[in-house]
Amino acid sequence: MSSSLSTEQPRVSELALVRFGILYDGGTLQSWQLRALEHLLALKCAHAISLIVARDASAAEDDTNRRSMPERLNALPIVTLTLDSECTERIESTPSTAVRSAALARLEDYKLDFVLSFLGDSCPSELLEIPRYGVWRYHFGDWFHNRGDPVGFWEVYEGRTISSALLLRQQQNASAAIILREGHLRTNLLSCAENKRQLLTRFAHWPAQVCTDIRHGATDRVAGPVVRTAAPVRELPNRWQTLNCRLHTLVRAARIALRSLLRHDQWNIALVDQPIASFLHSRPTSVRWLARTKRSELRADPFALVHEGQQRILCEHFSYRDNRGYIVALNPDDDAVATRVDIGPQPPVHMSYPYLLYEQGRVLCLPESSEAREVACYELQRFPDRWVRVATLLRGEAIVDATVFRHGEYWWLAGSEVAPKGANCELHLWYAQAVSGPWVAHPGNPVKIDVRSSRSGGTPFLHDGVLYRPAQDCSNTYGARVIINRIHTLTPIAFHEEPVATVAPDPSGPYPDGLHTLSQFGNLTLIDGKRRIFVPAEFHRVLMKTLRSIGRIR
Repeated sequence: MSSSLSTEQPRVSELALVRFGILYDGGTLQSWQLRALEHLLALKCAHAISLIVARDASAAEDDTNRRSMPERLNALPIVTLTLDSECTERIESTPSTAVRSAALARLEDYKLDFVLSFLGDSCPSELLEIPRYGVWRYHFGDWFHNRGDPVGFWEVYEGRTISSALLLRQQQNASAAIILREGHLRTNLLSCAENKRQLLTRFAHWPAQVCTDIRHGATDRVAGPVVRTAAPVRELPNRWQTLNCRLHTLVRAARIALRSLLRHDQWNIALVDQPIASFLHSRPTSVRWLARTKRSELRADPFALVHEGQQRILCEHFSYRDNRGYIVALNPDDDAVATRVDIGPQPPVHMSYPYLLYEQGRVLCLPESSEAREVACYELQRFPDRWVRVATLLRGEAIVDATVFRHGEYWWLAGSEVAPKGANCELHLWYAQAVSGPWVAHPGNPVKIDVRSSRSGGTPFLHDGVLYRPAQDCSNTYGARVIINRIHTLTPIAFHEEPVATVAPDPSGPYPDGLHTLSQFGNLTLIDGKRRIFVPAEFHRVLMKTLRSIGRIR
């Protein structure tokens, strides 16, 4: 599928109105469910809303819980459906059939576009066909392997590195669904409660995102395809399984603490004698690693600087002694000496990922300086070490690994917001008519939540007319490998990509533990690699931090 690009956005007044309903059991909604509704209610487009309550007939007149709902929800019209709690498939035979028929007929009058259900897969079968775009529900867990409550437990119990969530369009068969959104987070293997919390809080915006797609006419995902699963639904864990899970988390915590004291990341840079597009079909072969740094230092995030026939490699140089990175320039033919680059905000902050951009004869650099809460652009003033600030692309945004590229009629900026364990799993986009801006946030942000292939990992490139984007896989560890995504759709209102290739470190090479940058250098490619070693300076820092934490607890 070729990439598509829209040159204009519909005006708000031209957007389709969307009517939706809410299906729940009449009890108090959980905080994450309320957040999902708040996102929907905050959409800046007029739309009609109806509230559907499914509950036992004996509680139909009890509005205590309804009065505890937020005021904006209390104002919505209400339709009451009476459910058979034992078997919703046999509802037609219950005494409430007449009441149900009247309620369903009333729902048809609302001409709903969709219903958001908080009843799991227990939805009246007749209701599935009434909304134009069906009934949507959340599913927490891997659709093909892990189905069943409690949320986030089984991933921790089994030691799975990935915890997943889906927004589904329900089908008549509970084992079939249309996937509207999917997200994949790194499992918090030390706490079932924290793993559950991150799953319930990270995806509340999804219904509003799909609703926005509908308003813009992007309804492909809502229409299919139907995905089926044969995975059994798990029963709730017994006492032994709960105790066993707690023991596993204690053992993991001890291992992680020991590893943080004794094993530390050291990165280095290499040149690969093959073009970047070749990594779509083959792994690195002819690799030349640059000279190693001191044990307490590392170099990573390499990008090619080419100017007037001269070549350098810009990269991050990090010291464990002061726990801060800065940008240096390396001569690929003589890497014994690193030239420190004069670039970045004042006062200085940690810098890395010196992404390079060539535009209308100018050489531009966007070093990662998220501590300054900005994405700034610098122009080369003196090769290779002096740069002058020429534009601020984003203000007040703590963005890591900002990657700017031209596609179609727009410039695009891809990056990840700094967040607790979040920068590695979310992809945000901005677009502009010129590099200097103004930059507009994509309405679908975050356009992707997947710890396996979201965070930028090098230079996007074209091959056979198709755009590809390298990204980091941080599911097992930070910077484990690079995933190359093929971008199918990139417009101011839509985005879709899929992983098509993996670039992993050589397990028998000198840096077998990670690879997180893939950048173009003419017909060559720059990569970096990670090995784990003992660094005395980092051992001392982690030990002191741990002792201070113990002191505060006491």
